[in-house]
Amino acid sequence: MKDRFKLSWSVCCLLSCLSLMQSLKASTLEEQRANFQAARAAIQAGKVEEARLLLPSLKAYPLASWLEARILVANPEQTSDAALAKFIADNPNSLLGDNISARLAERLAAQAKWAELLKLIPANPEQLTTQCYRAEALINMGLINQGLEQAKNLWDTSKKDFPDDCSSMLLQLQTHKVLSYSDYWQRIKSLMANNRVSAARDLSTYLSEEDKKFFELWLATRAAPAKQLTELLTQTDSPQLRAIIVDAIKEIADDKLETALPLWTQAQASFKFTGAEKGEVESRLGMWEAWRHNDNGLDRLKRIPVAERTKEGNAWLARLAMRSQDWPALLEASVALEAVEGTDDEWDTWFYWQARALENLKKTAEAQAVYERLAKNSTYYGFLAADRIGQDYANLDQAPPDRSQRMQGLQKLAVYQRFQEWNALGERSQARKEWFRLLQAMDKEGVLAAAELALRQKDANLAIWTVSKVKDWNSVDVRFPLMYEQIVMDQARLQGIRPEWILGIMRRESAFDASAESSAKALGLMQLMPGTARDIGRQLGMQVVAKEDILQPDLNVKLGSAYLRDMLKRFSGNYAQATAAYNAGPGRIPKWAPPQRLAADQWVESIPFDETRKYVRAVMAYTTVYDHKLNNDQHLRLSMRLQPIPAR
Repeated sequence: MKDRFKLSWSVCCLLSCLSLMQSLKASTLEEQRANFQAARAAIQAGKVEEARLLLPSLKAYPLASWLEARILVANPEQTSDAALAKFIADNPNSLLGDNISARLAERLAAQAKWAELLKLIPANPEQLTTQCYRAEALINMGLINQGLEQAKNLWDTSKKDFPDDCSSMLLQLQTHKVLSYSDYWQRIKSLMANNRVSAARDLSTYLSEEDKKFFELWLATRAAPAKQLTELLTQTDSPQLRAIIVDAIKEIADDKLETALPLWTQAQASFKFTGAEKGEVESRLGMWEAWRHNDNGLDRLKRIPVAERTKEGNAWLARLAMRSQDWPALLEASVALEAVEGTDDEWDTWFYWQARALENLKKTAEAQAVYERLAKNSTYYGFLAADRIGQDYANLDQAPPDRSQRMQGLQKLAVYQRFQEWNALGERSQARKEWFRLLQAMDKEGVLAAAELALRQKDANLAIWTVSKVKDWNSVDVRFPLMYEQIVMDQARLQGIRPEWILGIMRRESAFDASAESSAKALGLMQLMPGTARDIGRQLGMQVVAKEDILQPDLNVKLGSAYLRDMLKRFSGNYAQATAAYNAGPGRIPKWAPPQRLAADQWVESIPFDETRKYVRAVMAYTTVYDHKLNNDQHLRLSMRLQPIPAR
């Protein structure tokens, strides 16, 4: 019996060894994938050694480095600094390298190994925490000016809240008096203006005891501005109190303008506000009046000195001025906006309106020069500028450059191969994280090559998002792929609408992602709300029930095209209004109608909703490009499609 047991045990051991050897010799891609998933499951189950045994079988597998990274961090006490540093060096400019860098930097900082940190952590780490550690290391190693400069740059430019791990670096800024007391207040004000209350609260610990009380008062006022303001207006004037009052009145105006107006009058009678403070409040009040197309807003915004009018004040002054055809006011506001970054998602908006104002003020030569500059670009305002001066549209007939060498180089990169394998495993989200991290290390031409590579692999959505990273609006070949062409052509004929318009809507709504689902639950290529899809289905005699039905490209485009037809009919063939209705709902469009007939470009730019205004501009530009792609020399000019808006 004992001998028989020994024999059975020997056989089991032999079979186990053979099984392990087989896995270690995995050669086909299918075998490697099976081993990878087994190792992944083992790590998730806490069986790190099982996963480690499978690593040799995956040396040639694209996701082996991902697995290695997970093994390295699973048992940190068993992983040396050298092993982490080697992994970082072997995986530059990658998500994997970023994550391991963060782990190693945290470990070295905790041990005050500043020299090793500077040696082992890349000079320009991706993660904010790692950047803080590097700046702190420079200071502690005697490179004080360099470290303080990096730390101050993080303070000035970071759009993220500083984590607790950055507190030592921030303390260094305070210790070396790089930050003044007013710097803290200024950042707190900026954070509060951007509703980053938690980060502002963290910084308030650096304030004096008296100012901490002001900050707590500010928080209480944020919670109930109208209630608190009555009490605030009875207190003694101070810069801190005025900042809270300014913020409170803006908050109240955002909720109910009629309540804010008398409170602002009362506040001015009790407090001596600076010009900048007055400009901040008056700009917000004028913005909401302009948002309603109320001419009181035009007068209010014009009264604010240019230097004290906010960015939003200038933008809404420009919009109301163009709607009212007040060309001098439009010129003043557009010139002011030209010098401010981030005033719009399209850089050319205010240049175009500057030119329109100059043209109407009979400054023809100056207007012509601006139009010529704009007309070099394949954008909404580039096309309109070309129409104003009778030029052909730029870039639409331009042959794309040869990007083959850059594409070949991309395909050899380990990160690209990881991207491919994640996609093959059906893990699109992880694949895209790898892809977009790769783009951060590339120049513009490399990004455009990546976009073309994505397009060649039938991923139009990825190509479009890739180009957007470098904002090259003139790379028409990769920005505007022709997708679902036959479905679109069939539905255009069936519904009696233009196919290029359907493509323009689809390009804006989903960027050709048939599986797209928005946070509002809009679905598919044309981003249909389920209720709208079912209503249209009933009109067409179809039963639309399941989410999966709406996501089907054929049905989605059929329903979306029928809805577009209805909108175009409802607004008497006016494409700008019908497009706005598709985005904002048809009920809002009559409320935005002008008192007198108005040029479409003026109406579009005065649409109150930021999203809808940008949406209409984008769809009209995209429609123009697709019209050229489908019809070549017979395409319509954008200005011909943008018919004037009738009076209410």
